[in-house]
Amino acid sequence: MTQSIENPSRRRLFKGKIAQPPSVPRLPWVINESTFTELCNQCGDCISVCETSIIKKDESGLPFVDFSTDECTFCGKCQEVCQQPLFLDKNTIESNQIQPWPGTITISDTCLAQNNIMCQSCQDVCDTRAISFSYKSSSIPEPTINLIDCNQCGACISTCPQQAITLNLGNNTEVAHV
Repeated sequence: MTQSIENPSRRRLFKGKIAQPPSVPRLPWVINESTFTELCNQCGDCISVCETSIIKKDESGLPFVDFSTDECTFCGKCQEVCQQPLFLDKNTIESNQIQPWPGTITISDTCLAQNNIMCQSCQDVCDTRAISFSYKSSSIPEPTINLIDCNQCGACISTCPQQAITLNLGNNTEVAHV
């Protein structure tokens, strides 16, 4: 028998863990971090239904997305199974074209292509074709991300051999391979 926590944020307060801005991406399209940490009862249902097994638990037991192993397919199963009001309404998401996480994908200078070594693994896995390569200052093409086309699925993060691609959350926190 699974016992649910009456008020998880209260329990974290007594443990000395007050909600901080996330250093990892939570589930796609959560309302905000404070709502998530206050209302998530840590049941684990989202973890069990994730088709790519990228939802893990952080040190406080809250779910987060780990792009080091795979990508998010935006199947919506985590939202469907959740009994808590943690997510934005689907109509709001679609009408306002809201990204799944409050941040952007960036490529650091450790990228192989930016260091004159041929690699285009991020472009190869990008279904939306948001990553393109062009010749800039060397004989090896370098990547550029079109943030308008990027759906933040994380496929490029898990594929990058240099861990050079990160999701920069809205609070200036970089999230790469967790």
